[in-house]
Amino acid sequence: MNRFSVWTAVQVIGEEHPRKGQAGVVHAVNPSITDEVAVKFDSDGVVLVVAVADLKAL
Repeated sequence: MNRFSVWTAVQVIGEEHPRKGQAGVVHAVNPSITDEVAVKFDSDGVVLVVAVADLKAL
């Protein structure tokens, strides 16, 4: 089971991720893919798939 659900506020913490430090909300999850979620970023509204290892819940 994914530790993030839709509408969870998150921040990118992955050192190598180009959006490190940016925040957003989980926009979508796929129960069959537990290591990634779609995040809608607050800064520009873009939705990107991000590895859960690169995120922390706020």
